[in-house]
Amino acid sequence: MKVLEGVTVIDFTQAYSGPFCTMQLADFGARVIKIERNKYGDQSRFWAPINEAGESGYYAAFNRGKEGITLNIGTPEGLEIAKKLIAKADIMLENFSVGSMEKKGLGYEEVKKINPEIIYGSISGYGQNTTWRKLPAYDNVIQAQTGLMEMTGDADGVPTKVGVSVGDNYTGLEMSLAVTMAYYNKLKTGKGQYIDIAMYDTLFGIMESPILTYELEGEEITRCGNTDPTLFPYDVYPCKDGYFSPGVAAGSKKEWTAFCNAIGMPELLENERWMSNDNRIEDYDELTAKVLPFFADKTKAELKEIFNEYKIPNAPVNTIPELLEDPQLEAREMLIEMDDPAVGKYKATGNPMKLSLTPAVIDTPAPLLGQHTDAVLAELGYAEDQIAAFHENGVV
Repeated sequence: MKVLEGVTVIDFTQAYSGPFCTMQLADFGARVIKIERNKYGDQSRFWAPINEAGESGYYAAFNRGKEGITLNIGTPEGLEIAKKLIAKADIMLENFSVGSMEKKGLGYEEVKKINPEIIYGSISGYGQNTTWRKLPAYDNVIQAQTGLMEMTGDADGVPTKVGVSVGDNYTGLEMSLAVTMAYYNKLKTGKGQYIDIAMYDTLFGIMESPILTYELEGEEITRCGNTDPTLFPYDVYPCKDGYFSPGVAAGSKKEWTAFCNAIGMPELLENERWMSNDNRIEDYDELTAKVLPFFADKTKAELKEIFNEYKIPNAPVNTIPELLEDPQLEAREMLIEMDDPAVGKYKATGNPMKLSLTPAVIDTPAPLLGQHTDAVLAELGYAEDQIAAFHENGVV
């Protein structure tokens, strides 16, 4: 049995953060009914990569395992259908601009009259209760505002966005955790609740070192590229076929000794000054110049073999094609082949949460636009002629 089997989620989310959350729930067995706009659907259906048939791989990847219906909740009939679905659900999620669901008659206060035990989650940029609550927010905006962008990039370069949309996926993951905790509480107490999660809060929440350093020591730290201002060696070095990262947190003499022997430079150990990590940091440029030639004439594979021999954590800086050939992905079931009716066969990211008794099951592709509309309406008790009328009148 899947761990969330029997749990029903009404999914009003679109784009990335919300669908990423509901994908997690679907992976572990929740029945997720995704509600999309008539004709157009989720905005991510138009996001690249797009195949020759005009179908989005982006949409397919983050909406797997869900049922999909189209619904115009701006019509009285559409709103009534939505309320019937909500009345039978355990969880409802949305990530529209703050206030939108209230205007549509589906805010939390209204919804809990229909279903007092509902767990209702809202994802937004800045939260539901601040003066910024109605400001639009995208991942790059939140990365900039929370200081994450200031902490990323080379010391002498410009603030840099993290390469993937961490604000969206991390916020979605936080919501999935909050939902499961709220559901656990509901099982114990019979009470539903409202969950308010903001992208701003989630990214601020991962800024541990800069915040603690400033609060406890009054020191402002900023971006430092691939280095660590408290350690040497700790960097990414150019090599014969790309870049390589020996994960040496050489704060101790033992680690420094292993590193020097691995790179064939035991003579560095003769300098007593460099046995101190603090001194190595002070002499960072001088020491870097000494170790660079070792990396420059070796391939990533050769370097990996050398550092493995000395039991020093290490990794090549993989390109995406190289990453997809990494045997670790297969070993961890992190690359799953999907056969999607819209985009065809492709490999999607697996779920990193490995539960021994109730693992994620990823075997159902994302729904075509409105694929399950008629079946869900019939389940709610609507007759064929009523469903036909809904189609004709633009309700679904």
